[in-house]
Amino acid sequence: MVDRSGQVQLQTGSSELLWGSWAHGDPEDVHSWPTWSPDGTRLASFRIAKDGSGSRVWVSDVTGVVGAEVGAMGSRVPIYLQWSREGDRLAVLSQDDRELVLQRADPIGSDPDTELLRGSPLFFSWLPQGRLAAFVGEGQPAKPRLTILSMHGPRRDLPGAPGNFCAPVPLPRGLAYVAHVNQSVVVLVSSLDGARVKHLEMVDGLVALLASPTGDRLARAISPDGTGSPYTQLEVIDIETALSVPVTDLPCIAFFWLPDGSGLIVAAKNDNSPAVTWYRVGLDGSQVELARLVPSRDMRVYLRFFEQYGPSHPVVDPTGQSLLLCGADPDDADAPSRVVLVPLDGRAPEEVGQGLFACFGPNPTPQILEP
Repeated sequence: MVDRSGQVQLQTGSSELLWGSWAHGDPEDVHSWPTWSPDGTRLASFRIAKDGSGSRVWVSDVTGVVGAEVGAMGSRVPIYLQWSREGDRLAVLSQDDRELVLQRADPIGSDPDTELLRGSPLFFSWLPQGRLAAFVGEGQPAKPRLTILSMHGPRRDLPGAPGNFCAPVPLPRGLAYVAHVNQSVVVLVSSLDGARVKHLEMVDGLVALLASPTGDRLARAISPDGTGSPYTQLEVIDIETALSVPVTDLPCIAFFWLPDGSGLIVAAKNDNSPAVTWYRVGLDGSQVELARLVPSRDMRVYLRFFEQYGPSHPVVDPTGQSLLLCGADPDDADAPSRVVLVPLDGRAPEEVGQGLFACFGPNPTPQILEP
């Protein structure tokens, strides 16, 4: 872990504990994607054995002194971890050949991990009371569904066939998602039991959605051809009235709400360069350029799936003061990836150190994956 001044805090555990491979030069295992618990007291991580014995999920307190295996994946490839809202469960995503697997793990290791879903694609979000919402393509050929999973009781599929695969968006009173309805692609808001469904708008293309911090608005952008080209038409939709307000037409590849809901952070690609330009964009359309970097490989994955990774690994400071980025200067793209703390008021960015990815914890203390 690294604090705002760039001070490195090495974990104190032995080489057999969770942090061993980060504090020693010749690790036996590889660790990836440390993920903060909601209360900031624990970290979950993938632990991948170099001897080929498989991948595991480990949980430790923040000192690294107490750590334990809480889930096993065998030969599956680990992809992503997310804590439940209550901090009493972990959702674990891994890849098994051509399928993705979603399992639930107990972070204190008292209950066995449970496989929940298999399919491709597979994206998910935690809901209150230990429930999960998941977009999943099941069967051959894959049939897309949006399903609600409970700790106890049967699963429930919500109306419509999901129209684009990204993490479903939890709201105070349900979920927002995109689905095919009567041969149209529609942005929907549904209650969790599927009894009340509201159509916000019809769309054409690949859609990205993020809920505002208060959950009463959606930031929505569209990639017209749906082939990985940047999103445009970034607008904010009022969920109650379904009225939308254009915000920017920057060619964005990702966007994130500011904690107070006053605007958005937008990652844009303006040319054929690998560099990404970051902007602070107000809801009135005003914009301030903050930084320009060539993203690290981990940052590229994060941006590709920003709707899934953003809620659990925030790159925007919860106090709304700064942004954490990882990458290289466009004029020296071959240089090692560095961690940059970017003030959101337009002041010059500050280098924190080297790293492939960084995010804020709930403290907020930046969390950095070392190269």
